[in-house]
Amino acid sequence: MQETVKEVAGITMTACFMLCYVPQIIKIYKNRFSKGLSLSLVLMSICGYVSGLVYMFMTEFGIWWFLNYCSGLIMCCILVHAWFKYRN
Repeated sequence: MQETVKEVAGITMTACFMLCYVPQIIKIYKNRFSKGLSLSLVLMSICGYVSGLVYMFMTEFGIWWFLNYCSGLIMCCILVHAWFKYRN
């Protein structure tokens, strides 16, 4: 039971953190406009995700933490690309 709760929590955490970026990414690419997106927030998120990965590898590896940090990092990189592509 405890293992099932742990897995469901890991899946939910990863999905939520990954999907929270999707509406912003869609909005920027659809409107071709990135004004209002805080680049400093995205860059700080990237720093946090990289630090989380380093910490995780130096302590205890967890698949859901790994997927969370990697997917968040990828989404943030997409947002940085969109910011530079559509900044006006």
